[in-house]
Amino acid sequence: MNKKLIKAVVLTLISTTTLTLSACGASSSSTSQSGNAKKIVNVGIVNAPSGFNALDSSDQSQNNMTEVLFKPLVELSSDLKFVPGLADSITTADNKTFVVKLNKNAKWTDGKPVTADDVLFTLNLITNPKVASTIASKFNMLAGLNDAGKNTNGTDAFDGAKKVDDHTINLITKQPVDTVVFDDLIGQYLKTVPKHVLKDTPLDQMFKAAFFQNPNVTDGAFKLVTYKKDQYVQMAANKDYFRGAPKLSQLNFKIMQGTELTVQLQSGEIDTNDPLVGQLPNDDISKLKSLKNIAVTKGAPSGIQVMEVNVNRISNANVRKAISYAINRKQIVDNLLKGAGEEIVGPYPKSSNFFNKDLDYPTYNPAKAKELLKEANWDSSKVLKLNVPTGNTVREQSANVIAQNLQEVGIKTQIQKYDFVTALNLAKKHDYDLFLAGFTFDPVNPDITAYIASGQILDLSAYSNSQMDSILAQGKVTVDKAKRTEIYNKVQELYVNDSPVIGTYAPSSMTAVNKRLTYGGATAFGMYANLEKWDVSK
Repeated sequence: MNKKLIKAVVLTLISTTTLTLSACGASSSSTSQSGNAKKIVNVGIVNAPSGFNALDSSDQSQNNMTEVLFKPLVELSSDLKFVPGLADSITTADNKTFVVKLNKNAKWTDGKPVTADDVLFTLNLITNPKVASTIASKFNMLAGLNDAGKNTNGTDAFDGAKKVDDHTINLITKQPVDTVVFDDLIGQYLKTVPKHVLKDTPLDQMFKAAFFQNPNVTDGAFKLVTYKKDQYVQMAANKDYFRGAPKLSQLNFKIMQGTELTVQLQSGEIDTNDPLVGQLPNDDISKLKSLKNIAVTKGAPSGIQVMEVNVNRISNANVRKAISYAINRKQIVDNLLKGAGEEIVGPYPKSSNFFNKDLDYPTYNPAKAKELLKEANWDSSKVLKLNVPTGNTVREQSANVIAQNLQEVGIKTQIQKYDFVTALNLAKKHDYDLFLAGFTFDPVNPDITAYIASGQILDLSAYSNSQMDSILAQGKVTVDKAKRTEIYNKVQELYVNDSPVIGTYAPSSMTAVNKRLTYGGATAFGMYANLEKWDVSK
């Protein structure tokens, strides 16, 4: 599972007089000065993007926005197949040399062509030690890069990336790699940025570049018009998009509280939700299903909720396992999710093909928790700070359940709520005891290197285990499916025994789409693939 990301939310809503965002739902086709009807779709989300940085995946909302603006080499579609993005094809004869053929018609919104030089420039940014890219570890399978995915030879060039011509690149791995793993980790996360815009930006200042807060040169189906912080993101169709002009004229993302999603779906102010960063309140599902203009679908989990444990402060693995035994996950699923979800203890939901059903997971057992705490000589007077990002209603409510569960076994907690950016920054600094977070679930690749391997930027627990690092590295370069299953069974065993991250629950992927959409809208996976085809009825 490689897409592991912490969710954010804000409370400010867009006023109905702002821009054209109020013109949505069944009446969202407005008329331009030329008399042509505009086709506008509004997506409801509860997590505000921290920016538009294609080199950073620590924020799922930002990750979604950059997928729209900066075309990945390939994208995962809703039927879990990789489809062409910036690359027309990625082929290999030996599972080591992957030939990437770029679309020859691709161009930036300023008219300049997108070439192999742009792709290699982006790859060099991701792998440069001076650039704090959170996706670098996904590229560590390439020859010439270290385990962190960084190029330490002092130059931009490395053995794993070779330009063939303006529209062809060879990417070479250290060992044979399954094509699905390559597409999933490199194909999806290599979102090309414009070399001619960023080439003069100092590397150590790249993440602070104004461009990543307001990118005005992009190559996706839609281009950024305005981001009103914590309120909305307005995008307009890129009529020169190389895979065809979008049928919509405008795509907007409205940022709101979870409870407002239902209200605005009903009123037509939004047309759909994004299930990764716009989870529908479970109490409202029946109401939404009763609406004639809305189609509601329940799918497998597309994300999991976890509790990060700061191993610097809670170094005893038995204490961490005791915390896991103390959590009544069934209570969360039954009462807060209304049954629309499942309990999570390990790194994967039960729907994953890699889930190890034979493992003895530390599920709810208060007596066992007390026993482990006694063995660890736990100081019951100690108070643990439980940090919770605001906005996700169920997650906030689950914090209360978890705090009560821990209290019952002799662990005191103090819930501290922060906005997403603050909570994430504290977690990255390991300035917390316990931290509730959400990660996306990858349905095709079980790799969890980015948030569990030593030294990774998203290793928020400060966990370090050389055996875990070694087997995760093996998993990424093992083609044989039976051997990969053995590897990830061992990953789950170590994960549970050490318990640096404790699974809590995985909500079902609930999507709501206004029936005026004739193509597109919310899906559990691959929502933004083929955006140019999204359309609405007149």
